[in-house]
Amino acid sequence: MLKVICHQNCKSCFCEPICAMKAIIAKAGSVYVDTERCIGCGACRRICITYSIDKALKDKTEDWLKGVI
Repeated sequence: MLKVICHQNCKSCFCEPICAMKAIIAKAGSVYVDTERCIGCGACRRICITYSIDKALKDKTEDWLKGVI
């Protein structure tokens, strides 16, 4: 399942190349996580400025990222 994690329209998504599981997909102006591939390592959270600072996303856990919540 694809879950939107960011609606930013960055010129280049920093999360996509850093994801070892290739679970991050940037398309159509948004960034998605493939919840079936995500292992919840949090690399995307650490590398993306928006994702790590955004207060709405800051409290999201690995379970949320993987689609459990």
